[in-house]
Amino acid sequence: MAAFTVNLGINDLQRALGAFKTYDAQTQERLRATVQTSTANIMLGAKRRVRVRSGKLVRSITMSYDGVRNIGTVRAKSPHAHLVEYGAKAARELPSRKKALHSVALTGTGFAASANIPARAEHPFMRPAFEDEKPNLVRSAEAAINR
Repeated sequence: MAAFTVNLGINDLQRALGAFKTYDAQTQERLRATVQTSTANIMLGAKRRVRVRSGKLVRSITMSYDGVRNIGTVRAKSPHAHLVEYGAKAARELPSRKKALHSVALTGTGFAASANIPARAEHPFMRPAFEDEKPNLVRSAEAAINR
């Protein structure tokens, strides 16, 4: 299974959350709630934005939360998720060891000398979900720290 990562890109927030152990217990609890809520919101936003064909990609989007390190993760476990998010160039597939490719879908007969795979446009769902939640995450984290 391949995974793809979206970097936060919020240096101040990363520093503040990196110093998680230096805060008192109440602040740590508020930060935990903030990160967990934002992670859930990102997951729901990604599920709303993803293109649905069979529903397999939507079902593969999950979240996890590590309360000890205060890290939330949203991932799409489907093997083609990165192709939907980032798109793909056109490709031509040739057989490597045989004289023909075996695929009923290509020609209807079952064999083809080559296969032309068209380019696929990108349909991002993870990045926009994160970008929508980012202001709320920053605002909530600042409120939790400054309280």
